[in-house]
Amino acid sequence: VEGALASGSRILPLVTTAHCPSAANNNYWPEMYFNMPLVDADRKHPYGDTPSPKRFGTVSPLDPEFFSGIDEFADELIKGEQSGKYSPIWVANRLEEEAEKAAGNLREAKAKARDAQSADFRRVAADVSIQAGLGKFFAAKFRAGVCFALYERSHHRPALEQALVSYGAARAAWAELAEAAQEIYRNDITFGPDYYQRGHWLDRLTALDEDIADMKALLSQTTGDGEVSSQTDPKLIEQAIRAITDTSKHDEPLPLAEFHTPPPSFRRGQALALAARANQADRLRLRYRHVNQAEAWQTVEMEPMGKDFRAVIPADYADSPFPLQYYFKLRTGNGNTRLHPGLQPGWRGQPYFVVRQG
Repeated sequence: VEGALASGSRILPLVTTAHCPSAANNNYWPEMYFNMPLVDADRKHPYGDTPSPKRFGTVSPLDPEFFSGIDEFADELIKGEQSGKYSPIWVANRLEEEAEKAAGNLREAKAKARDAQSADFRRVAADVSIQAGLGKFFAAKFRAGVCFALYERSHHRPALEQALVSYGAARAAWAELAEAAQEIYRNDITFGPDYYQRGHWLDRLTALDEDIADMKALLSQTTGDGEVSSQTDPKLIEQAIRAITDTSKHDEPLPLAEFHTPPPSFRRGQALALAARANQADRLRLRYRHVNQAEAWQTVEMEPMGKDFRAVIPADYADSPFPLQYYFKLRTGNGNTRLHPGLQPGWRGQPYFVVRQG
C-alpha cells in the first residue's frame, strides 16, 4: 500500500510542473481535469490566463526554465536541436512508469490484504487507481500533443494519424478511471460554482470527444501520406514520431562526477567566480538568477581555461539580499545538450545549485 501511494502521489505534482494552463487553482483542477482542446482554441474551456492561441500546445510549464512546452518541444524536433530541458515525452515516460508501479503495488496489496473489501482498503484502492489513470491519461495526451504540433509544422499526415492514436489512448484511460469512480464518488463533486468546478469524471468525456472529433475531421481533409512541407526534413519528422511513441524504459543520464563544486557562500556586493570541469563539453553556459521567481534568468558563456570553464557572477548582481541559484548547460561534441546538476535519478532533488550569503 505504501508503494502504491508513493508512486501514485508523484503523478499530479509532475503534471502540474510540466503543464500549467492556468495559474488559478480554481480554474485548473487536474484531479478532475476539464479538457483543454488540442485542435480548436475556440472550444469551451476555463483557461483564460494561458498564452494565445489558448489551446493545449501553447500551454506553458509551471517551470519553463527546466521543462519544455508542447509546441516548444515540437520546434526543437523540427530543427533537430535540443534545449536540454525535460520534454513532454520525458514527462510522459515518467508518468507511465509511476502509473505502472502504483497499479502493480496495488494489485499486490489487494492479493495480500486480510480484507480487501474493508472500507479502509477500498478507499485507498479507489484513489490510487484514479491517480494511476490520470498518469496514463496525461502521458498519452502529451504524446498526442507533440504529434499534433509536429503535424501543424510539417503537414505530415502520419504525424496527425499518430496524434489521433495517442489521443484515443488518452480517452480510453480517462474513461476507465471515470468508470471506476462512478460507484464511489458522487455524481456532482462540488469544488466551486462554475461548470469546470463541478460534476464527475464521466462528465469530462464530452469535451474530450469533441476535440477528438475535430482531429478526425482535420484528418479527413488532409491529403498525402508521407509528404511534408518544403521547410521540414521528412527524416527528422519520422525520427521524431518514433521517439514520441517509444514507451520502452529509458535510463536517465547519470550525474556528472567531479564536474563542479559549489562555493560554500558568497559575500554581498562581491563577484562570485565559478568553475566547472567538463572534458566532454565543447560549450558551457551558466544560467543564474536571484532566488526570486519574479526575476528572469541571466546567461553567460563560460570561458575555457585549460581543463576548466570559468565564469563570474558580477558584483553588482551579487549585491542583493537574495541567495543565488545557478546551473550549467553543456553542449557535447555530438550536438547534444544536457543540464547540470539536473534532477537526480528517479527525478528527485533540485536541478540547480544554491549559494547563500556568508
